[in-house]
Amino acid sequence: MKDYYKILKLEPGCTEDELRKNYRKLAMRYHPDRNPNDPAAEDKFKEVAEAYGVLTDPAKRRDYNRCRANGTTYSNDGFNYNQEDILKDLFKDPRFQQMFSGLLREFQKSGFRHSSQFVKRSFFGGKGGLFMGGLFLFGSVAKPLITGAAKKTLSRKTPILKSLSGAISNLLGGKKQDQSETQSPPPPHQDHLDMTYHTPLLAEEMQHGKIVQVVVYGEQGEQTLKVSIPPGSHEGQKLRLKGKGRPGAMGRGDLYLQLVQKEK
Repeated sequence: MKDYYKILKLEPGCTEDELRKNYRKLAMRYHPDRNPNDPAAEDKFKEVAEAYGVLTDPAKRRDYNRCRANGTTYSNDGFNYNQEDILKDLFKDPRFQQMFSGLLREFQKSGFRHSSQFVKRSFFGGKGGLFMGGLFLFGSVAKPLITGAAKKTLSRKTPILKSLSGAISNLLGGKKQDQSETQSPPPPHQDHLDMTYHTPLLAEEMQHGKIVQVVVYGEQGEQTLKVSIPPGSHEGQKLRLKGKGRPGAMGRGDLYLQLVQKEK
């Protein structure tokens, strides 16, 4: 039975902040490029992520702690997750997405591999893509090819419907065309090219509104968009950024920010 606390060099009563700090430190230590003569480094690199995925998930951590306390195997006492399941769930967690994006930048600064191909091969054996269940994982890895940097933010007083129809073009650096100019008809919408960012916010942030930063990776490198979450928003609400999804033969899909309430 794996001792996830020992793997992350922590005690069972550790906090999420301690888990995050130790995971970042160990991921840097075990990056395969730092350990070219250690064939086990890549397994350790994956194993610390597995441990982090279990201990930062309340349900998995509860089940794991029960098995650990009873001295039973996972399958005999309700812990039926394998490493692949744990890693897939981990990469769907918005908190991990944000943290891992910063970690990838640290890899890059250190001269280590940090591309989407490296992540896919290291954690998933090169199988499949980084879009699982329609959920966008994180911009700097999945590369949605969003190229427009934010030049303006929406007014916090702007009504949600207005922000989704007109003012969003200012957010993305777009310009309104003169009505006298000849305009081409918009391309037909392609739902399969849509993407979703899960955006965690506190209840009061949804109530009063907040400016959030969305990290994306475009053809010109990593960029940050500033998006205004309107006052009076609620969990499950989606903000639509038209034409900023995945590219297709007939144009681009849309990018949605889906609001998720987080605890303090």
